[in-house]
Amino acid sequence: MAQENEHLETFKVKAQGKGWPTKVAIIDTEWSLKLDEPTEEGGSNTGANPMQYFAASLAGCQNEQAQVVAEELSVSITSIDIDLEIDLDLAGFMGMADHSNGSYKKVRMTAVVRGDLTAAQVQELGEKVDNRCPILGLLRSSGCEISSTWGI
Repeated sequence: MAQENEHLETFKVKAQGKGWPTKVAIIDTEWSLKLDEPTEEGGSNTGANPMQYFAASLAGCQNEQAQVVAEELSVSITSIDIDLEIDLDLAGFMGMADHSNGSYKKVRMTAVVRGDLTAAQVQELGEKVDNRCPILGLLRSSGCEISSTWGI
């Protein structure tokens, strides 16, 4: 049963893998995205690896959500610098465990916001963004520990 306030949007991707090394190209779009692995891990380093794209997706989601929240709070953001790290247990991926459930262990994220806003406004902005970002929500619901700091 759908929630009354649910706003569902479907995102589609078609990927085409070409064997080993692990190159995947996202196809049927107006933009190009390549995934690969570093040479020391068997790839040819022609693109970021999937976890780097996942981390970049989290940073992008946080930035986009911050713009929405800033508008709602009537504050002006000039720029946001987001530094983040995600700890991932690769035991499931490497076949040393039966699955990868619970493999995301910790996110450490620091956002420095510049613009016409106070430290208190940045704190409110950060709390709202962290609560509303669906990628951070996915990590949180997986049991991942989240450490998020917002400042000016």
